[in-house]
Amino acid sequence: MSTIDSAPVSEAPPLRRRRESWPAKAKRHGVSTRTLDRWVEQRIIEPPEYIRGRKYGDADEEPRRDIDAA
Repeated sequence: MSTIDSAPVSEAPPLRRRRESWPAKAKRHGVSTRTLDRWVEQRIIEPPEYIRGRKYGDADEEPRRDIDAA
């Protein structure tokens, strides 16, 4: 048996999500930051991550289109 076969298998490190500031995310979608907060309440987008008191969202996330916004 070779040493490669008996070497322990390590797991790959988790992939990091790209983050963008809440105002930048709002600007990219053409809405206000308050609208993003409403979208979080309606579960259209994921809640923000807080880093040093500031909100950041997933830069690759797109709003859900399969629900009616009220």
